[in-house]
Amino acid sequence: MLKIGIVGISGRMGHALYDCIVGMDSVKLVCGIDRNVSALPAGCRCEVAADINSLNNLPDVFIDFTRPDCTLSVLPEAAERGIAYVLGTTGFDDSGKEGIKNCAEKIPLVMASNFSVGVNLLLALVKQTAAVMQDADVEIVEAHHRYKVDAPSGTALSLGQAAAAGRGVNLSDVMVAGRSGITGERKYGTIGFSSIRGGDIVGEHSVMFCADGEIVELKHHASSRATFARGALRAAQWLEGKAPGLYDMPAVLGLPR
Repeated sequence: MLKIGIVGISGRMGHALYDCIVGMDSVKLVCGIDRNVSALPAGCRCEVAADINSLNNLPDVFIDFTRPDCTLSVLPEAAERGIAYVLGTTGFDDSGKEGIKNCAEKIPLVMASNFSVGVNLLLALVKQTAAVMQDADVEIVEAHHRYKVDAPSGTALSLGQAAAAGRGVNLSDVMVAGRSGITGERKYGTIGFSSIRGGDIVGEHSVMFCADGEIVELKHHASSRATFARGALRAAQWLEGKAPGLYDMPAVLGLPR
């Protein structure tokens, strides 16, 4: 039975992961890492500590949907102990991304901006559509709950990267995030981003390909965090026995590149 540890077990995704694990026979929750023990999932009886060094029961794999500062305090310690990692945290700067790559030289690590099976299918469709509709304007709109701290979302950026890859360009060269004031006409070939924050929106992403006379829109709507939790647990099980390295969800799902 695969032993799981949840980083940020008192958070929204921590609760969703806990609820999914309770109903599974093939995995067991053995620990959590969190400083806020007052908001643990109802019925949670596993060991919970403020840091990895205080844990007595270490898992085979950690699942982490927290914030960059938290991840970068736990991940290196996990790597030193040979504990595999499933990482859904977004918003890392270049230094943080480099640190993650270094850790992946020691352990198998699945990193994704979104663990939903549907979103990963959407990424493949966006790349294909961008390659076919070369002259269309691409606009990406994403919506999340009021507590999300980064924008555009990691998933939106991944969708932009998929569109850019379909056209053979670098996203950083064509990205336009948000518009305000007198912006002038749209520059040909750019990929636009808009972010909405409000309420308890779990996650909505739409990619519009706007051509003269027609629009193709590809959209994903998440109504429950359970979809992300199930995908993360699928990734955790897939990691068992894998060699050290940085993996993604297309690898887990066997999707074409």
